[in-house]
Parts: sequence; structure tokens; C-alpha cells
Amino acid sequence: MYRNFLIVFFIGLACIVWGATSIAAPLQGQNQGYVQGEDWSVRIGALGIHKPAYEGSDDYELKGFPHIDITWRDTYFLNARSGLGAYVWNRNDCKLGLAVGYTFGRDEDDSGDLRGLGDIDGGATASVLLKWAIEAVALHARYEQQITGQDTGFQIHLGLGYDLRIAEKFTVKPSIQTTFASSDYMEEYFGISPSQSTRSGIRVYDADSGFKSLGFQIMAIYRLDQHWGIQVGAGYDRLVGEAADSPVVKDENQYRVSTGLSYTF
Repeated sequence: MYRNFLIVFFIGLACIVWGATSIAAPLQGQNQGYVQGEDWSVRIGALGIHKPAYEGSDDYELKGFPHIDITWRDTYFLNARSGLGAYVWNRNDCKLGLAVGYTFGRDEDDSGDLRGLGDIDGGATASVLLKWAIEAVALHARYEQQITGQDTGFQIHLGLGYDLRIAEKFTVKPSIQTTFASSDYMEEYFGISPSQSTRSGIRVYDADSGFKSLGFQIMAIYRLDQHWGIQVGAGYDRLVGEAADSPVVKDENQYRVSTGLSYTF
């Protein structure tokens, strides 16, 4: 299944590249009536997140990240959540896309609770995305699989969100989400092998596929002016099933808060 997914994904990615070149070629000689400000949506900034040291940890850390959100003609995109990709189907309020991204894995040094378990290598990821919007309500689905580094299987993220415009400059976005993980992912992040048990003193634990978490989040965005904006967010995830029962997990309740400043061109 892993090999077949890669074949289908990269065929689709090749179609995206071909489509991009076929669109870009005519634009080299003429404007085609498109307006730069309408074609592009570019937002950059910085984001600080207070989150668990690892998935299942009861220790928290503050990390800073660049905030980048770029789209072109509502088709090609680059952002931290979805990665770099394009929608191969975009009509009737339904979008189907392909993207590549990156996952950082997990380091043994992230917490003393991971001592003896070794590192989980990060790497590039390939994703298939689906978004279906009905006015202010949107359903999101994303299939994500690591394709370089360590084979950690796949995850399927499902979410339902709502855009609530409180005032002209103030928008609130509440959402709920859940994640299903394959047996390879669950075993890497929540399982304890015999060799890991010997090194760490933690009991052996086998983790099978299943839903690993469910939760909700809310984000508030306030536009200071035409370009500058502030966003704050809070989220909660509850680890469930075999993920919650793992001896690696010190707290099934996972919280995160974030704040950021961005500039829109």
C-alpha cells in the first residue's frame, strides 16, 4: 500500500507541475487580465506556541515558528499546516489537493520520560487533502504519510470548523478534530519494544491502529489595519484508545496556546 500511494502521489504531483508550466507559459508574454493583488494572498509573521514537550507529555515548552501562508489563485498554496501543494480539483465549494511537508519526529532528549527509547527520525511527508465548505462551515480531511526518514505509517486528520465574523476586523474560528493513526505510527510513538524496555525500564507495550485523539480548538484573529493582524489560539486534545494507555503517555489531556503577529501583502 505504501508503494502504491507513492506512485499515485507523484503522478499527481507531476500533473500539478505540468499544469503550473502550462498556465505560466502564456503569462510570460501577456498579462491575461489577472491582477497581482487578486491572484496572490501572502501573509508572513511569527508565531509562539506553548505545547507539550512530546505527544503525551505532562511537561510543556514554548517554541517559536515562522508564520507563512501563501496562496495563488486559490489553487497553489504554502503553509505550515498543509505544506507545499496544489488543489487538483477546485469547484462547487469542494477542493481536493496534494501536498508535501515535513515532520520533525521525536528526540529522546525531548524529555527525561523518553530516556532509553531512542529517536524517531523526521522526514518529508506526502498528503492528500479534502476541503468541503458550505458557507461558513468547512469539513477538512487530510491523509498524511512520511515518505523519507523513518517509516512511521500514516495519519488521517478529520476536522469541522466554523468562521464566525464578530465585527469587521474581528473573526473567531472554532473547530473540532480527531485523528486516526496506523499501526506503524502507533507502534513508533506509543509502543515499547523489548529492546526499548530493557534500556528504559518501561514495560513492553504493543500499540495497534485506531483513533488516537479527539479535541477542539479556537482561534481569534484581529486585523489592526489593512496589513497587520494579531491572532491568538487555544486547543485541547484528549488521547484515546491504545494511545492513552501507553506507558509513554504521562497525561492524556494535551493543551496548547498560541499567539502571533502577521503582515498581509
